[in-house]
Order: sequence, then structure tokens, then C-alpha cells
Amino acid sequence: MARSFSKPHRLHVMNELNVTPMLDLCFCLLIIFMIATPVLEQTTAVNLPKAEKGAGRAPDTKVQYRFVVIGADGSYSLGSRPVTPAQLGEEFAAIAALPEADQPVVRVRGDGALQYQKVIDVMSMAKSRGLTKVGLDTEVR
Repeated sequence: MARSFSKPHRLHVMNELNVTPMLDLCFCLLIIFMIATPVLEQTTAVNLPKAEKGAGRAPDTKVQYRFVVIGADGSYSLGSRPVTPAQLGEEFAAIAALPEADQPVVRVRGDGALQYQKVIDVMSMAKSRGLTKVGLDTEVR
């Protein structure tokens, strides 16, 4: 009586695609973009006024922000895009037209050497257009 031992047959069927490495890559890219996006908003060089340590808090990552930058020469920028006062007023009106829950917070970044009146003018323009979420940015001493 002879026994025959045969090798088991292995079938290599590729019915499913392994997406785990692709998901890892997507999550890594998402984290990189979440970290890099706030840095991209700070493209205009402004010498912010100094505040005492702990006077402010870090921006909430869940909230959207629009940065209005007032340069030392009195020029306006919305993010990195230069705008005129009229264009800035139109942008404020467009933001105010959004539902309040969807409105981004407008953060004013005025140069430290700037006349305070320029900052007040921007705040007044935002208030007259109906914006209620406006803040001032400073640098920690």
C-alpha cells in the first residue's frame, strides 16, 4: 500500500485591492495640508504690535479665518491679495451675507508702526457691513 503525498494547490487570486497604504498616504497628506494652510495665510510681512504673554490664544483650527493685513504704508491686503478699500468693503459685505454659522472670523493684522486710525477704519467698515466676528492679531512679547 503506497501512500501518495501531493502538494496542496494554492490559488493566488487577487480579487481585492489592498488600500491600506493608500489610506495612510492620504491621511499623511491631509495632516500636512492642515498644518501648512495657516502658514500660507501669513504671506505679507507685517510687524505686529506686541502683547503680554497669554493675552491671546491660538487660533481654533475648526474655525475659518480671513486675514486683513494693513501694511506700514497703509496698503490693504486680504490674505496675500492686495485690495483697495472699496474691494475690502465688498468682501466684508459678501462675508456678512453668509449664514452666521458659516461666516469666517475676520482677523485684522495691522503693522505696529501704523496709525491706529487705519485699524479703526477697517473695524468700522466691517461693523457697518454687518460683521460681528472680527479680531485683532498681535505678537507675543
